[in-house]
Amino acid sequence: MEKAKWDKANDPHTPPEILSELAKDQDWLIRSAVAKNPNSPKETLKMLAKDWVWSVRNNVAINPHTPAEALKELSDDGDWLVRSNLARNQSLDEDTLMKLFEDVRFTVRKSATETGRI
Repeated sequence: MEKAKWDKANDPHTPPEILSELAKDQDWLIRSAVAKNPNSPKETLKMLAKDWVWSVRNNVAINPHTPAEALKELSDDGDWLVRSNLARNQSLDEDTLMKLFEDVRFTVRKSATETGRI
């Protein structure tokens, strides 16, 4: 992994245009860092919500700036850990939170209740 890319991907002051470019990097660690960066553009977060690596999607799920439609899409993620961490996102709309509260996985339901919103 290239340290300069890593530093830019993690820096909340990195311009959105650069983060959008870094989101296309082959290295999943770079994409994962961009996914949790609060300065990542909404369109970039939507794209990363479909990444094949669960940890990239997980970081999109915990990012409070992820758009509602991407959060809703992640509520159907095949990885229970992504859904569990998504349930803790305070930006989650009530309908999606309730969906996670009814998840088949206990850990996901527990995370939804721990938000204090249910």
